Amino acid sequence: MHLQLTATGRTEDSVVINAVHVRTVARGAALAWNAYSMGEGCGSGVTPQTFDIDLDAGGPVAKPVAGTDGDLTVPAKDFPYKVASNDPQVLNFDVHTEEHDVSWYLEVAWSSGDRSGTVRVDDGGKPFRTSAAEGRPMYDYWPDKSEWVAR
Repeated sequence: MHLQLTATGRTEDSVVINAVHVRTVARGAALAWNAYSMGEGCGSGVTPQTFDIDLDAGGPVAKPVAGTDGDLTVPAKDFPYKVASNDPQVLNFDVHTEEHDVSWYLEVAWSSGDRSGTVRVDDGGKPFRTSAAEGRPMYDYWPDKSEWVAR
């Protein structure tokens, strides 16, 4: 699963993103159904930072890794990040499991001056759900044909 998070402040005051924590809710056997991909998105004009999340790990973490921005390699950079309403940050997460079906969400820890807190990032109030796809039929969506094509 590729998840892209755009973080920005509500005002021009700086907000520091101190960490992103991975919280697992449930873990079970991989699902026995087809896998579908909508393809890759296009750029946003903001250089992204990339993180790898291995949901098979006992305590999954968001590990900074080198990413890409078009044809350029973006070096891995760990937290903290500074954002404001006029200075967003894009965080790309490569979330994967080779063996399980995992329900999970992220908690973004932030601070600004003497204030701090966390923001939960999930699927509209429900945890995200990621399942291993190895050995499953896979399909990609081709927009120019408006159809699903077997990989």
